[in-house]
Amino acid sequence: MDDSSETGDSGDFVRSLARGLAVLKAFDQDTPAMTLSDVARKTNLSRAAAGRFLKTLVALDYASFDGRDYRLRPRVLELGMAYFSSHSFIDIANPILKAAADRAKEPCSMAVLDGPDIVYVVRHTAERMMSISITIGKRYPAHYTSLGWVLLGGLDDHELDRVLAGVELRQVTPHTVTDRARLRQVIVQGRREGFCAAESQLETGILSIAVPVRDRAGTTIAAINMGVPSSRHDRESLQRDLLPVLRKAASEIEFALSKRL
Repeated sequence: MDDSSETGDSGDFVRSLARGLAVLKAFDQDTPAMTLSDVARKTNLSRAAAGRFLKTLVALDYASFDGRDYRLRPRVLELGMAYFSSHSFIDIANPILKAAADRAKEPCSMAVLDGPDIVYVVRHTAERMMSISITIGKRYPAHYTSLGWVLLGGLDDHELDRVLAGVELRQVTPHTVTDRARLRQVIVQGRREGFCAAESQLETGILSIAVPVRDRAGTTIAAINMGVPSSRHDRESLQRDLLPVLRKAASEIEFALSKRL
């Protein structure tokens, strides 16, 4: 039996690759070490299939096995670096966002849109600490965040409606926007005004404000934001103190990007 028959591959879709990636993605901050049974359960694979993928990852030095638990090895970082090295705006944004974080004394982040989610690609913290721990590669549903609202606002209306129709609107906090029509209104208003501000969407007491980063064609390729506790800022001070810093940073990134491409 050939490999495509065994794995159920058809056409241009290689199911074995998809399953192998699912095994890689099963390891995260909450489960950095897992047994074979853990991986099989988390990926909905049989123990035999999960075992084959894990042994392959070990053989290629992407994972280690101590006789009980599997763990990812540093070589996995090579997979992510291919993305970062092919996106010049990330290299450009790093020092600019660090300067913005230092200037505002608040954390500054950049994210890109991946389907219905945002993925953090740059993160610089200030001296002050945040209650939300965010790392590079962290994902959140776009419809819960100011970054996501800005990125969704960069879509055309048809694509925006398609994404919003497919997301689950859960009441994470008492302030979470769960009405689809209201959410769309917030996003479209942000598109028009050039920024989005969110309050207590994922965590009570956290405010954030975000602006788009565009390429030379005017397409939104990323968004940058600052997230702060309500003990330090309110909506008025977000726009007065932080929005100008973000807009300056976005302008600097866009200018530098236009010179490099």
